[in-house]
Amino acid sequence: MKMKKTLKTLLAGASLAALAGTNAFAVECVKVIGTEPGGPTLTMDPAFVNLSDDSYQQNAVYNRLVNLDESFQPIPELAKTWDVSQDGLTWTFHLEEGVQFHDGRPMTAKDVVFSFRRLLDPEVGSPAASVLGFLDPEGITAVDDLTVAFKTPTVIADLPTVLGIKYGMVVPDGSTKEELKAKGIGTGPFVQDVYNPPETRRVFQRNKNYWRKGLPKAECLELSVITEDVTRLAAIKSGAADLIMQAGAANAGVLAGDTTLTLKKSAPGTYVTLSMWVDTPPFDDVRVRQALKKVIDRQLLVDTIVLGNGVAGNDNPVPPTSPDAYMSDIKPQDIEGAKKLLADAGHPNGLTVELNTGEGFPGMVAFAQAYQQMAAQAGITVNIVNNPADSYWDVIWMKKPFFGSNWSGRPAAEGLPYTFKSDATYNEAKWKNAEFDGLLDKARSEVDPDKRRQLYQQAQKVLSEDGGVIIPYFVSDVAVMRAECDGYTPHPQVPIINYENFVCTGKEAQN
Repeated sequence: MKMKKTLKTLLAGASLAALAGTNAFAVECVKVIGTEPGGPTLTMDPAFVNLSDDSYQQNAVYNRLVNLDESFQPIPELAKTWDVSQDGLTWTFHLEEGVQFHDGRPMTAKDVVFSFRRLLDPEVGSPAASVLGFLDPEGITAVDDLTVAFKTPTVIADLPTVLGIKYGMVVPDGSTKEELKAKGIGTGPFVQDVYNPPETRRVFQRNKNYWRKGLPKAECLELSVITEDVTRLAAIKSGAADLIMQAGAANAGVLAGDTTLTLKKSAPGTYVTLSMWVDTPPFDDVRVRQALKKVIDRQLLVDTIVLGNGVAGNDNPVPPTSPDAYMSDIKPQDIEGAKKLLADAGHPNGLTVELNTGEGFPGMVAFAQAYQQMAAQAGITVNIVNNPADSYWDVIWMKKPFFGSNWSGRPAAEGLPYTFKSDATYNEAKWKNAEFDGLLDKARSEVDPDKRRQLYQQAQKVLSEDGGVIIPYFVSDVAVMRAECDGYTPHPQVPIINYENFVCTGKEAQN
């Protein structure tokens, strides 16, 4: 044990030394730390953005057609305005003028058409197709250089919101997977410079021709990923880093009184999950799934795991504080009800399950341990397997029958189909429910906002009662900056990151 601690200390020191590089080039950059590494799947291709590390770097290089505000409402980005035809079948997006890719090519409607058709192309194989599959690729056309039309087979009432999907970044017409894997040519605030995926340190230079005048405010951006809490905290406290994008609730409490630091909190959006394969015993019995949900004291988890930096959840991806939620009350813990369900399912003496987890996101292991104690009250033995954080998403996630995960907040129109529809690429629980799928299809084409909301609420209820995913709470992400830095606020949807205004004293953009 002593040898392991010594090795860990040496590795932490090496990480800090690399992060605090002494050459003049590194000193000029704002230094940003992420928490979730991309590993071998790390990519600059927006069609395959998956883990947070992909988002960390892609948001520096690209722009979306449409973005989302903190309430998940669509806001302009490359599309400055949009409108819909009277029959609701054609949405027209009007693009910003004078936008250039990093290689000097002008960004036009053809690039937007290519980017979204590419997401739908089966030969490309982007996970985005499971969310945008209702679109007809041939219906996405360039009206002129600055106008794009999306003609849909049926009415898509919230199309601008759905186009705010994390994959919806614009790449140059004709780009290939091979080209985009390691080299991103975007229209965004920073240009890719130092980039070698096996190494954690990546550098991005200011885009001097950025279409948003006066931005970005920093001369360059240095991005690193550190999975260990102690090392991240040491970096921000020592000044070796300027920003930790996700500090975790427990760390936020430790850092709150430090006058050399500034904390910024997002609205609750990110949620943790326990996912169980519904085609695998004992999870194939809905009574077992319901029992595993009933054992949870959801508010207690909010109070203890995230120290009040969040809200309790009801086993679906819409927070109960949202007007789109199917109910605002929180499911109470019901130990006796869980015992009865288990007995009815043929487990009168309880059951034993193996739960795989790892610190792939701050708080995942603590949640698993708390769940273990709560489940024991109903006679459920939860054997926890704590896996290494740096390989968790490649080795464990979606490869074990019962495992922990986490997801970023999304609007109902995206969040519900993204991981829960029968054909979803990331259907963690392998759950297929025709009623749920049908409600989402009806909601998508319902033009009346109140009726559309009701359909989404009905779908949430079906998911909550029958689904194979436990969602006990939503987290407010906490970012930590050095006091001499400003201009960064975390978004409730983790893949939405804005570095444009982030800057620190002495690291401002140079003329």
